[in-house]
Amino acid sequence: MHAPVLAFYAGNDARIGATVPATEAAMQKLGKSYEHHTYDGAGHGFMFAQAGAGGANLKAAEQSWPLAIAFFKKNLQ
Repeated sequence: MHAPVLAFYAGNDARIGATVPATEAAMQKLGKSYEHHTYDGAGHGFMFAQAGAGGANLKAAEQSWPLAIAFFKKNLQ
């Protein structure tokens, strides 16, 4: 893998969230760029289902979208 990775995780998605520590360790060991953010209360697919999780999905989407745009601007030059 040569491209940097930006990952967004839902805090209310234990199955996927459980992969974060091992992924972070593997990426660090390999010297790869891996930035991740976890959004408390958000559920799996929060970018698609923004109306769910009592507002947590919308909040996660609103917080993650600017990070994604900044990541693309930085890395897609």
